[in-house]
Amino acid sequence: MNRTVFAVLLLLLGVLCLAWYFYANQADFLAPEPVGISGSEPPPPVAEPVAPREPLPPQHPVAAPDLTASPVNPSEPPFPEHLDQADAYLQRRLPQLGVKPELLQLLTLNHFIEKLVLIIDTLPEPSLPRLHLPIAPPKPGFQTTMGSAGQLVISGRNAARYTPYVELAEAIPDAVLLKLYRGLYPLFQQAYVDLGHPDGYFNDRLVAVLDHLLQTPEPAGTIPLVPHVSRFKYADASLEALSVGQKTLLRMGSDNAGRIKAKLRSLRQGLLDAG
Repeated sequence: MNRTVFAVLLLLLGVLCLAWYFYANQADFLAPEPVGISGSEPPPPVAEPVAPREPLPPQHPVAAPDLTASPVNPSEPPFPEHLDQADAYLQRRLPQLGVKPELLQLLTLNHFIEKLVLIIDTLPEPSLPRLHLPIAPPKPGFQTTMGSAGQLVISGRNAARYTPYVELAEAIPDAVLLKLYRGLYPLFQQAYVDLGHPDGYFNDRLVAVLDHLLQTPEPAGTIPLVPHVSRFKYADASLEALSVGQKTLLRMGSDNAGRIKAKLRSLRQGLLDAG
């Protein structure tokens, strides 16, 4: 047997022996259990009663819709009451809003609300769960070029990858988007609770994420990059430290980012006015 392999086997055997010794003799390493006056074990401690914690009231409440009311437009389907009905509702409702079919194809209407809630909740984090995106990823791949100073930078052509998403965001008027959101809000809230926020209020989280995205810096000129493994990092450490949502706005280019910020700012105001 190769000496190196034999040495590794001996080492593993020694670790196993030490582990077994500790496990078999762990009582020697523990302080003795206290006993009562009569030598019997003491009664278990009585836990202090803990008052149930009241969830904090929402900062930005959304009025619950009347699901029994008939839609103003007879062709408008009623809002669904359960998450498993949401995709079918959106597949029927969105084409009625006059959005171009090629833009609607960017959406992945498969557990859409659950995925959208997950992504919104994650935008202030360092990375996104890419397997659960509610939209198709932009094509082609990330575009870079060499800047005038010989530094690798984001190519001006990269912004074109995001233009269809900007057009999709602008295609539906704010009033219509807010009506859809308010009508579907119980499902957004349910998805947020299912995500692990039993005491949270999704609309509060949404407003906080909008505020976070609106704080994205707006660097002038091209943005220098440095190679990193198989991808790229921002040469500016302050930009590299941004969240995944803010970095996405940077990659869109200044014009697209400005249009998206204008939409987010308008929707935020509409959310607050609706409270």
